Amino acid sequence: MVTPRAGPSTLAALVGAADGGGMTKGARRDRGGESGRPGGGVGQWAAARELFLDNLKVILIAVIIAGHAIIGYSELDWWSYADVREVTLSSVTVAVLFAVAAPFALLVVPLLFLIAGLLTPLSLDRKGVRRFVRDRLLRLGIPFVLFALLIWPLLEYALFRLLGNPVGLLEEGSLDTGVLWFIGALLTFSLVYAAWIRVAGPRRGVRRSGAEIGLRHLLLLVAGVTVAAFLVRLAVPFEGDSKYVDLNFYQWPASVGLFGLGIAISGAGWLSAVPDRLRRLSRTATLVAAVAFAGAAIYGTTLEGEFEEVWGGGWHWRPLAFAAAESALAVFGAVWVLGVAQRRLDRRFRWARPAISRSAYGAFMLQGVVLFGLAVALRPLPLPAEVKALGVATVGVAGCFALAWLLISRVPGVSRVL
Repeated sequence: MVTPRAGPSTLAALVGAADGGGMTKGARRDRGGESGRPGGGVGQWAAARELFLDNLKVILIAVIIAGHAIIGYSELDWWSYADVREVTLSSVTVAVLFAVAAPFALLVVPLLFLIAGLLTPLSLDRKGVRRFVRDRLLRLGIPFVLFALLIWPLLEYALFRLLGNPVGLLEEGSLDTGVLWFIGALLTFSLVYAAWIRVAGPRRGVRRSGAEIGLRHLLLLVAGVTVAAFLVRLAVPFEGDSKYVDLNFYQWPASVGLFGLGIAISGAGWLSAVPDRLRRLSRTATLVAAVAFAGAAIYGTTLEGEFEEVWGGGWHWRPLAFAAAESALAVFGAVWVLGVAQRRLDRRFRWARPAISRSAYGAFMLQGVVLFGLAVALRPLPLPAEVKALGVATVGVAGCFALAWLLISRVPGVSRVL
């Protein structure tokens, strides 16, 4: 059994600074490095961190940003700019994206929650319940309230009003939290886990023998997530709004499942190395699920009137089949990619220098500002939607990281938030 490394918790390991320092080697914390200030030394900050996690973090955040940029030019109401787009991606382009990119895009968020679950017990063990809860409220709660309740709604209102389509902040009947649903969900899961540990005790509250987790357990998890997703989407359809606050509840079954899996395997050294046999089996299962999902996506997007039925939910075999393929991708895909990252990304790359890695959380938080701005700037140009989408995605990814680093390194106090 591989001895697990100690380190801070939360999604800081993947999206930046939720725990102040992210995933470090050992329990060492460097306050100057955490801040990311030029004087404190971003190189010093990076020296104490796990390279494969930082590199994986950069890739995942870039994929999320690029995906939102492209979706903004589609008929899918999954990104705010799509409501006011001036050109639209062709049906062929959308079908290709669904068949090729969507299967693997679906495992991005579950992978984030898997890593969060892996790191959370280590943080709680080190800090204790009281300090853990206080840090979660500070690092996750304050950014969530600030961005979800103030910055994001005002940003959307400014976008719609500028383009002649003013809307009320609650026009859809619920508060749109944008990309911050993810932070709200992580905060909720973390607080529930802390309460569980407080009641059950540190040794009974979490399964320490993660080495026992095998293929059978992953298959059972896929089945459980499938059923839960199908049932949840009867009330909250895929990409549907809840009554008061939009927290993407239709994604919670997979998110909870992967967060729980991370906790279950946190004591077995999976943060250092996913068991090789399980990694290979997960790769095979992921590819099979990707093919199945691609077929369902093409079927749903090419038959008129079938799209919402396949993706939304309801008492029908199609939503159940979609939930099954999605759940298999979420579980097996996350395990496989984690194992690949440990083997392939554990070194320094030019595209993931310390300043870029340090800026990932900020890039995630600032993507709305950058992507909306680029899309509005390109709006007068008579270009096809495919060209604009590619341009906004490419420049947007670089712009988000650049803006985040500018704020972190130049504006006092920002490094404590981003």
